[in-house]
Amino acid sequence: MADILKSPYVSATLQATFMNMVSYVVGEVVLSLKDGSGFVVDIDYNALGRLMSWAVVITPVGLLWQQKLDSRFPSTKPKYAIAGGTAATEGDKQPEVYDQLNIFIKVVLSETIFSIFANSAFIAYITYIEHGDLTLTKAKVLNEVPGLWTSSIKVWPLVSYISFGFVPPSKRVAFTSMVALIWSVYVNVFIISK
Repeated sequence: MADILKSPYVSATLQATFMNMVSYVVGEVVLSLKDGSGFVVDIDYNALGRLMSWAVVITPVGLLWQQKLDSRFPSTKPKYAIAGGTAATEGDKQPEVYDQLNIFIKVVLSETIFSIFANSAFIAYITYIEHGDLTLTKAKVLNEVPGLWTSSIKVWPLVSYISFGFVPPSKRVAFTSMVALIWSVYVNVFIISK
């Protein structure tokens, strides 16, 4: 059992599921304060379950996406070229610098391709699970994703740049989960609750 929990996919999924639960509760508190009902929180366990199950669906996909980007576009490169084409010995540790072009490419790909996919999948998943209606799901995706993506583009490129450029891959899930907590509250309060 301990070996399973050491898997980056399992630990990231558990962390994201917990963060979605926390963001839902915080979002409900914000909504209750926003509508003037005070600090009364009425938890809809079905909605909470949908958000938590969404984390189980999307987290492995997002982690795989980041790993593929990291392997194709490494965030660092050796600071000095090796003279004469000879390789450094195994014990030598070359100093590295950030590869700004690769970081930029990863941010652009994440904030266009993956962001549009993830936002569309999120709206479709939540809507279909809640209503079971494909026509309504398609309409919500077409109506809500452009605004959600436009809002996300104000926040996530900077987060992606920091994440890809300065946060080690082993700490990246924790960093993005903290930002995602705030983002999820925003989505729950200002996008979904409309």
